[in-house]
Amino acid sequence: MQFHLKALVFKQLPLVIASLFVAACTSTAVPKPDVNYAGNYSVASTQSDIETIAVDSRWWKSFQSAALNELMQAAQQQSPDLLISAERVKQAELQMRIANASLFPSLSASASSGESRSTSDGGSNTRSESTRVGANISYEVDLWGGIAAERASAKAGYDATRYDQDAATLSIKAAIASGWFQWLALQERIATAHKNIAIAERVQKIVDARYNNGAATAADVAQQKTNLLTQRSSLLPLELQARQTQSALAILLGKTPQEFSLAAENLLAMQVPQIAAGTPADLVARRPDLAASEADLRAANANIHAARAALLPGISFGANAGKSASELFSLNPATQTSGWTLSLAQTLFNGGRLVNQKRLTEARQSELLLQYHKAILTALQEVDNALVTADISQRQETSQQEIVANAERSLRLTEARYRAGTDDLLSLLDAQRSLFQVQDSLVQQRLSRLNAAVDLYKALGGGWQLAQQDTE
Repeated sequence: MQFHLKALVFKQLPLVIASLFVAACTSTAVPKPDVNYAGNYSVASTQSDIETIAVDSRWWKSFQSAALNELMQAAQQQSPDLLISAERVKQAELQMRIANASLFPSLSASASSGESRSTSDGGSNTRSESTRVGANISYEVDLWGGIAAERASAKAGYDATRYDQDAATLSIKAAIASGWFQWLALQERIATAHKNIAIAERVQKIVDARYNNGAATAADVAQQKTNLLTQRSSLLPLELQARQTQSALAILLGKTPQEFSLAAENLLAMQVPQIAAGTPADLVARRPDLAASEADLRAANANIHAARAALLPGISFGANAGKSASELFSLNPATQTSGWTLSLAQTLFNGGRLVNQKRLTEARQSELLLQYHKAILTALQEVDNALVTADISQRQETSQQEIVANAERSLRLTEARYRAGTDDLLSLLDAQRSLFQVQDSLVQQRLSRLNAAVDLYKALGGGWQLAQQDTE
């Protein structure tokens, strides 16, 4: 009976191994999220007569600011965040090399020499010596593709880290551009605030003189004094924001705030590019964060294959050779040994650990697929929002420019009436203050347009292309 059982086992063994091989080699393709891409974005440019600019990897140069170009160059070399992300890429590359080491056999060598003494009950002593050197080579046969799947997972993890670095670079450079524009806008607003304070001081002198001559009341003096103090107080938050913005830029550039300084440029003369957004379907290949999500999904898919292979028998091959002698440090005359082994190991019971590990990797893949889907939808929303903001801020600036033009016209007319003696100085100063206020609003509208352009560049990937990255 026992003989027939053994014969049955050996007869069915090839069939079992073949079925396991087929099961292990059956790997599913990396799943893709189902996204219905529209033909175009929902917002079109209102300036059809202006030529649009394609998104370039050096997108900040489209603002035509020499100081901004210098800041970007300094950030590339000194930014702590960029240097940290570069180190993470190095770590991922080394992890990938560790996984690729499974392509090669493992070779080890050993040497030993020793002496032992023993004493019997009769008092006789026995002494023995031995010396041995040997070498061993072993290699695990990747019959089910599990080791290759682990290498593929490490490669996908490296790609994800590399794409994360590109996404971090884009975010940091966008933050630098926004911070630079913010600082310029604050300088313009501080200058406007000083003009308003000068006007308030002149008005205060006029009111004081009229009060001394009996033409104004004490309430008029107190009211104007309150206005002057309010103007002076409004300057302090602007100066604080300017200092904080400059310090934040210093940290992004890897400098101490105390050693960092900026040279002002004219914000209103800054070029605002008209950016070509492309089509929604192109966005997946244009954003490094989406490429990183896809790489994570590839890694999860490879992990599933590795987990399935772990359920199957492991096959390894080994060979060894050695030389030993019975005298210390002497290998002649010696005994030479050599041999080889071919082993097959299969886990029979481990409480469901391997099965649950496979299920865990499958659940992780499902989660990453949903996250990738959400990331694509969020990216499309960010582009749409950036386009809407760019469109609205552009129209608001156009409207504000008309307001400024009318305020300038009102000031010219008030000056003419004042010179003709038909209007008083207070009306002239009030017209001047109104002009400064609408000019301050124009500065803020220009800042909104510039920030909207930066946000759009960032949402579109900043000129990054997946195909170019993969061919490097």
